[in-house]
Amino acid sequence: MTLIIEDGTSKPDAESYASAEDLAMYAVKFGTVIPAGVPEQEALLRRAALAMDSMSWKGRKSAGEQSLSWPRREVHLDGENKPANYLPARIQYGQMALAAEIHQDDIDPVEKRKGAVLLDRVEGVVTRQYAAIPNTSNRLLPAAPDRPSATQFADYLQKRGLFAVRA
Repeated sequence: MTLIIEDGTSKPDAESYASAEDLAMYAVKFGTVIPAGVPEQEALLRRAALAMDSMSWKGRKSAGEQSLSWPRREVHLDGENKPANYLPARIQYGQMALAAEIHQDDIDPVEKRKGAVLLDRVEGVVTRQYAAIPNTSNRLLPAAPDRPSATQFADYLQKRGLFAVRA
């Protein structure tokens, strides 16, 4: 089934910002691993678009009936208000990076993954201990925040980087 690509017109049935062909070119350019088949690539792009819908983006959707988070209105960036049909290239690149990250998470064996940092000790040599991830949990950890997709999305999210909360 062919992907319906958002082109800035607020399509009500759009499924992705990028095509499988775009994803294949991205993988070659950046040396990422993706599945060889077009249906599998399209499925990854759909999964990445769904993950993107849960993010807190600047502005509001351009149209109430649009299926994806972008395009958006009331986006102020680099000192100017962007038009309501504005679809940043970094949203497309971010989706492709996120799709590659999701695929990497899918194919990585559980024993290669690292849990939360349990111990950090500095006494001459740095020692770091990670929590064990049980093989029986059948749960995947989400993509790490230092992945390329997070960098692509940074300017377009409501909150960027570190922030403090007063108690």
